[in-house]
Amino acid sequence: MDTALRPMSTSQVLDRTISLYRSNFVLFAGIALLTPALGLVAQLTQLAVLGQPVVPEPGKFDPLIMQQYFLQVIISVGVGIVVYMIGTAFATSATIYAVSMVHLGKTTTIQESYRTVRPYFWRLLGLLIRVFFLAFWPIIAGYVMIFVMGFMIAASGRNPNSGIAIVAGIVVLLAVGVFLFGIPWLIVSLCRYALSVTACTLEKLPAKYSVVRSKFLSKGRKGGIFLIYFLYFLLSIALTYGLQLPALLANKIPWFSAGAHISIGSLVWIYVANFLGATIAGPLATIAIALVYYDQRVRKEAFDLQLMMEAVGVAQPTQAHAQAAPSLG
Repeated sequence: MDTALRPMSTSQVLDRTISLYRSNFVLFAGIALLTPALGLVAQLTQLAVLGQPVVPEPGKFDPLIMQQYFLQVIISVGVGIVVYMIGTAFATSATIYAVSMVHLGKTTTIQESYRTVRPYFWRLLGLLIRVFFLAFWPIIAGYVMIFVMGFMIAASGRNPNSGIAIVAGIVVLLAVGVFLFGIPWLIVSLCRYALSVTACTLEKLPAKYSVVRSKFLSKGRKGGIFLIYFLYFLLSIALTYGLQLPALLANKIPWFSAGAHISIGSLVWIYVANFLGATIAGPLATIAIALVYYDQRVRKEAFDLQLMMEAVGVAQPTQAHAQAAPSLG
């Protein structure tokens, strides 16, 4: 415990993350399996019901194809968000609980981790929805306007050239605006609220106070949190696309090859590759963020001393201060 609860730099957090993951791979990968498994089932179900994704051919305008394309995108994104929220509410919280056990030299199981966080599912789901809208609202607003204009273009029907240039110009300006404002806002917000699920899981705080608690604990550590997310993003992309590569090569990488056709079998393998990549790489960021939470509590609240005092049965006035910290923001 003394070794675990010490101030750590970002590089030490990453080293500890790899050490915990390597020594408890089955535990963490088993917990992380839920979200990508739900995503895989949702993707295969949509493939069976809606058929292969429709991609408009470059240089050709077909209103029916455009409408079908936008409809599939909206359904896919909507289902994906719902599945992600439900799976993440369970899996992330269970992973955090497992980290809290093994980091402090205790043991747990996949079943125990899920059983422990199950009573707080709706609270965690509400927290994720709150954080999602706090971080993504500029991008959501921008894309809603872009899709509305896309439907207007698709609905132009027999005279597609009428007003298309003006509408297309507006869409481009919206996309640029979303990128210039929405992306930086998203990055800062995700770093600011990165510790909210950990606080909710380990301190049993309501969603509102978990967000405020995260703002307090993440202050002064957002750069390290960003580095963790950035490295995880690179690893996840490399692993996922490495697994997808056979299907992409077999179909001439359709995203970059005009008119190329992707087979059902290759599409299924791409979905399976996404599942494997998310299962293997998924726990890393959650483990690292949970360790940052402990590090910040040690630095700001002498959490290591609190646990030592608990171990010898001494009452702690500092615990009341720790619980009151969220209200101070």
